[in-house]
Parts: sequence; C-alpha cells; structure tokens
Amino acid sequence: MFALAVMGAPSSGIFTADPAAAQRIDQSLYNGGKARVNRSASLRTLTEAVASASCRVNGGIGTETAQSQLSSLRTDFDKIINALVNGSPALGMPGAEESARTLKALSATAAFWEPLDMAAQKLASGTGTNADAAAIEQGFAELFEQTELLAAVVAGQYTDPSQLLQSDATVLNFAVRQRALAYRMTRAMCELATNTASDDTLQELTTSVDQFQQTLLALRDGFPGAGINPPPNDAVRASLESTYQIWQDQRGIFDAALAGQTPSPEDVEAAAALSETLSVAMNNTITLYLIATPGQDGVYRVPLEAYARDELSNWLTNPDVIAAIKAQNTQHANLSEDEVIALDQQWRTEAGAGGGPLIEKLLSAPVSAWLLAQQEATAGFVTEVFVMDNKGLNVAQSAETSDYWQGDEAKWQQTYSAGADALHISEVEFDDSTGFYQSQGSMTITDPETGEAIGAITFGINVQNLM
Repeated sequence: MFALAVMGAPSSGIFTADPAAAQRIDQSLYNGGKARVNRSASLRTLTEAVASASCRVNGGIGTETAQSQLSSLRTDFDKIINALVNGSPALGMPGAEESARTLKALSATAAFWEPLDMAAQKLASGTGTNADAAAIEQGFAELFEQTELLAAVVAGQYTDPSQLLQSDATVLNFAVRQRALAYRMTRAMCELATNTASDDTLQELTTSVDQFQQTLLALRDGFPGAGINPPPNDAVRASLESTYQIWQDQRGIFDAALAGQTPSPEDVEAAAALSETLSVAMNNTITLYLIATPGQDGVYRVPLEAYARDELSNWLTNPDVIAAIKAQNTQHANLSEDEVIALDQQWRTEAGAGGGPLIEKLLSAPVSAWLLAQQEATAGFVTEVFVMDNKGLNVAQSAETSDYWQGDEAKWQQTYSAGADALHISEVEFDDSTGFYQSQGSMTITDPETGEAIGAITFGINVQNLM
C-alpha cells in the first residue's frame, strides 16, 4: 500500500481550506522529449525481442509463452510508432510530431516493420509457417538498423537543457540498449539450439554477453570516456546494483554455449526467462533515471494525467460510490473538529493493533469490494484506491490506509476544495511494500445531478508500469 504522510493534530478551520487550482502541465514547456527519446530507443529492444520470440515459436521451444510475447510485442511496436507520429499523452507525448526529418524516419521504420508485423501476427496466432519465421530472421537486422537511425534522429531533435541534457540522452541510449542485448542473447541461444545459426551467431553471443557486462558496470559506476555519468541518485545506483547481482547470479546460463556446446531447449527457455527479468530490471532503472533528471515533472505527470482523465475518471460516476459519499456526508454533517480528530485517532490505534471495528466497517463495505475489484482489473497500474467525503474522511477503500482523515493533505484540498474537474498528482515515492515507485492521482467527485463537488478519490499509480 502506498505510504501516506503522517498527520498531526488538525488546525482550526480544517473544513474551510482555500480552493486550489487543479494541477496542469504547461504544454509550452514540455514537448515529451524524454518520453520520445526513450520510446524511440525502445523500438530496438522490441525488434530483438520479436526475433527471439519468433525463433522460439518456430523451434517449438516454450511455444505458448513465445506466442503470447509476440502478440504483446506487436501491440507495443504499433502503439509506439503511432504515438511518435500523432502524439499520445498516455505515453508521455502531448502532441504530434512536426519535424519533417523525424516523420520521414518514422515512415521508413513503419515500412520496415510492416512485413515483419504480418509474419509475427501469424506466428503469434499459431498459423505461421517456416516462411514467416524466415521473413523475421532475414528482415529484423534491417529493421534494427532503422530503429537505431530513428533513435539517433529523435535524440538529436529533442536534446535541450530544460528537458533532456545530451549526457542524459547518452545514458538513456546505453540503458535502453541493455534491454535489446538481453533479447539478442536469447535469440542467439535459440538459433544455436535450432540449427538456424549463421557463422557469426556464436561470436554475436560472445560479444553481447561482454557488452552487457561492461555497459552495466559503466552505468553503475560511471564511464566519462564514453559519456556516461555516474548514477544521479542512490535509487538509480541501487537499481543498477540489483540488476548487476541478477546478472552475476545467472549469466552462467550462457557458459556452455560460449564454450561451443549446443544449447538445450531448457537452456533457451532459461535464457528467455533471464532476458525478461533483465529487461524489466533495466526498464525500472530507466524509469528512475527519467524521473531523476531535468524534465522529470512532465515525463510522468503527462501520462498519469491522461490515464486518470481517460480511464480512472470512469470510476467516479459509479452510482454506488456516489450514494455512499452522499450518505456519509449526511451522517457526518454535524461532526466537530474534535470528533474528526477522535475518529482519526481511533483509526490509527486500530491500524497499530492490526484491526478494529472502524477499519473493518470500511474494508467490508460493498463499495470497498467494488474498488478492490476495479483495482485488480488494472493489472498492476493501480495499487490502491480510496474515496473521501466532503470533510476528507475515508468513505471506502481497496486496502487499509495509515490514517482516516485526509483533509489536511493536497489530495483532498486540491481536489474537493478546488471544485469539479480538479486533478492533483503527487511526487513520486518508493513504496517498500510493493517495491515499486508510485505516485498518487486524486480527483474531485461530483454529484451527477447537480454538478456539485461531494468528495474526492485518490489512486495509487505504479509509475514504472505507467511509463
């Protein structure tokens, strides 16, 4: 559960907070440069991942998993290309691309991708043939070169002191390349195991293992000679150290193949699992880097605002949620400040004791069960959700919070007190219980009959999933 700030005793006038304007990103100061550099570079990773999964499908190695991966990879590739062309707030790009040079590079990338996409679709659906696998095997290298060109064009266009320093772009390039290398190692293992390897495959595996090792150390420790600065903070450094330990513990998977032995299907599946683990670990590091360097506000606030307004806002009109808030507003209409303090203290006492009647009452409420079901349906994007009344007291929640009253916090003061359509986005924090970096998005809830603000809702958002 997302950790909430510890609240002290409320001051006088707690129910009359001054209205605060809803947060908005100044689009004139944020063009999505960081997101564009990151997303364009990630197309290299997707290209290698498609080739790896295609080899495994065609070779009958972990077929079901590889088919599922192919399906997801196709969706991701198309989504990123479309976002880079037309813009996508959900991916951190608020507007369409305007540079003729970049649009030309994007068009060329899409043209290289189209035949591979068709082949991957057949392999993912189980209707593919050796010819489809061969089309990917023969075409992915050209696509990879084109994605490298595209990444260079985008990085050159969007590097600027306010959003993305050249040094940051260099580090992002190396960090994203690590994900591509992880999938390249698995592809090479698969080719060696299925007798589809070229004369260069073993050397490619050797080089990729060495590059992954050396680049990971450079990212962790800094390598000024290659333009790689040391990690910008302890969080990035710790994430890289964790990835390094994973790599050191499991890199032995490749030893037999590097010594000239033919990998077994089990070796290939183990390499595929490691590539997924390393890719996720590096993506977490990239996310941390994006939010630790210039332009960090826009890079997560833009997609979070889009997700909140496009998706999560649908939760705000649920009739049962509205009814529960209105009922509690009526019930609490005459609560004094002392009574609010007492209720909040009761909650804190119960939380410290492992539970109690007040906590049980809220967590067992039907609306709380509905919120939990909605949360679980987001597949990890939403990590918690709770609804507040017109005094900032919790009405329903998907999980136990540390306090019962939120009226002294921005999540309530800058939503309910700001009126309809208000949205507040918190800073990113690390949640020890989940191991993810999260933000909270809070919105005003209005009475659909009158348009009057009646309460607020807060969502815990997994920033790493969102980005």
